[in-house]
Amino acid sequence: MAGGAAEGRRVFVSTLPAGPGERRLALAVVFVSLAIFLSAAPFAKLPLGQVWAFIPIYQSALVVNDLITAVLLFGQFGFLRSRALLVLASGYLFTAFMAVSHMLTFPGLFGPTGLLGAGPQSTAWLFMFWHGGFPLCVIAYALLKNDKREIDGPAGRAGVAISSSIAAIVALVGGLTLLATAGQRALPAIMRGNQYTAVMLSVVSTTWVLSLLALVILWRRRPHAVLDLWLMVVMCAWVFDIALAAVLNGGRFDLGFYAGRIYGLLAASFVLMVLLLENGKLYARLVQSTAEAEAANRAKSDFLSRMSHELRTPLNGIIGFSQLLELDSLTPEQRESVEHIQKGGRHLLALINEVLDIARIEAGAISISLEPLPVIDVVRSALDLVRPQARGRRITLVDAVAGDDHVMADRQRLQQVLLNLLSNAVKYNRDDGRVEVSCARAGSGRIRLAIRDTGRGIAPGLLERLYTPFERLGADRSGVEGTGLGLALSRRLVEAMHGTLHVESTVGEGTTFAVELPPAVGRSALVAGTNGVPPSAATPKTFGTLLYIEDNPANLRLVERIVSYRPGLTLLTAVQGRRGLELARDHQPRVIVLDLHLPDLEGTEVLARLRGDPSTRDIPVVIVSADATPGQVTRLLAQGADAYLTKPLDVSQFLALLDRLFNRTATPSAGPT
Repeated sequence: MAGGAAEGRRVFVSTLPAGPGERRLALAVVFVSLAIFLSAAPFAKLPLGQVWAFIPIYQSALVVNDLITAVLLFGQFGFLRSRALLVLASGYLFTAFMAVSHMLTFPGLFGPTGLLGAGPQSTAWLFMFWHGGFPLCVIAYALLKNDKREIDGPAGRAGVAISSSIAAIVALVGGLTLLATAGQRALPAIMRGNQYTAVMLSVVSTTWVLSLLALVILWRRRPHAVLDLWLMVVMCAWVFDIALAAVLNGGRFDLGFYAGRIYGLLAASFVLMVLLLENGKLYARLVQSTAEAEAANRAKSDFLSRMSHELRTPLNGIIGFSQLLELDSLTPEQRESVEHIQKGGRHLLALINEVLDIARIEAGAISISLEPLPVIDVVRSALDLVRPQARGRRITLVDAVAGDDHVMADRQRLQQVLLNLLSNAVKYNRDDGRVEVSCARAGSGRIRLAIRDTGRGIAPGLLERLYTPFERLGADRSGVEGTGLGLALSRRLVEAMHGTLHVESTVGEGTTFAVELPPAVGRSALVAGTNGVPPSAATPKTFGTLLYIEDNPANLRLVERIVSYRPGLTLLTAVQGRRGLELARDHQPRVIVLDLHLPDLEGTEVLARLRGDPSTRDIPVVIVSADATPGQVTRLLAQGADAYLTKPLDVSQFLALLDRLFNRTATPSAGPT
């Protein structure tokens, strides 16, 4: 995460290292400027006409340029929190405001002596303050740019720093304007009409030296970012500006006066153009990154769907046939073998489910439905599921949850988290140990569910690796089964529900995992279902025709064996979607079981045609697929499927669903067909 943030910072011109291309371009601009300066310098005192429109046009363009530059630099400061950027942005804001004061006080432009109570010295002194203040800001920027200290804190802190800087600049410009107008008598005379006095040389030399000093300090403060490079170009232009407009020329409205101001306008444009080009490149990168992210999300969703199907399909046969074997008369040795098959298959299924869940969370594809849940109900349900495991180790389960606390959470996901934590507390406990579940209000006002065990504990040095996928902290050598994914998945699920998962452990005493969740604003009683199919009591008195559309031979054989436990059912099968549609129209089965991946038509298309045909519109359709992605389940149910079961099939659940659907569609005279 830190690496990604550091990489993100390097896309700004203030942090991006200057490359050979930028250096050559900047050097070329400086040489062209120098050539123009050397050509104009001998003619700097050449008198020219008084073009009054030149001043407001030049000053207005300068103000707009500097204001936009300041805004862009303040924006970069808001992200990078660099003190150097804050100072430089303030410097550009200072030049913009000073240009306004300079224009308003210019004699003869808006009034004989200018506005704001200006006198004959006001405009010249404002020019000196202006051209001396900006180099000081550049010097401060150069000295601070390698300072690693930043203005930390939330976004509001950056806003306060920017507002304070703007207020300070407004006050400074106001004070200098007041000094140059109302307090002009306290300043030495540097103008006599439109000509310079002898004092002007010493005053302007100071501003010229400051610009040269800023250039030297920038050059010496390596490494150079792209922004540093173009600031050096700006300071070169300022040196030429001051030399032509206030040193080599004789006064106002000569060639040096006009040429110097053109240099000043160009200098104001250099950094702005670089910042605008940078913003264009950043926008292009953003568009490209967004498109790549969307493509990656689509690819990841497709991958999850395909992996879910490819991994679950063979498990459907393994676990399904092993369940059927359990229903037969077996010798003790055979039953033990079947139990090993089921144990291995379910372990692999749990691993697949956890990997896919983590991938879904990362892809943003996991379905979370936050609802008010009674804590006591969810905890007791999880405890009931883990009791057989605890009984085998003689571990005491203590339910210390009392009261009527409700949390905002997803029932299925919260129970998944609690079941994983309770299962770990039992697995890694000592025989005859103890697991206690408690509930209390945390200091933040959240509901804190704590699961404490009396196991061997976790060493402090291992805690940071606790949530690493496939990391079992050496438990894989202890003979305790596990995948190393449960805690990683649990933390991500808790965070997806806007909660946190904490751990405290003492070696030799035990470990406590605490889930903190926001309290519920309202309360509602919820009924849990599985894959959209509510539980129902199984009954063997089921009659009618069942159509199964599936192209996988193993899956066909499995359903044939399952249906054999309902003697009243007649099974029709089709390995192609079109053939299945024909059988549905001709035989009018009472229930259709449909796979999604067929050789000729997609299962979604078969479902759409079944629902679009008046003769098959009302036949219940059960989707059986290895694709367990929540979006797929929701989409198919919305398109008209009556239920969605994921492979591997739970035989008892499948039989119960068939019983319910056949009984729902039965008529008083219904019998075998």
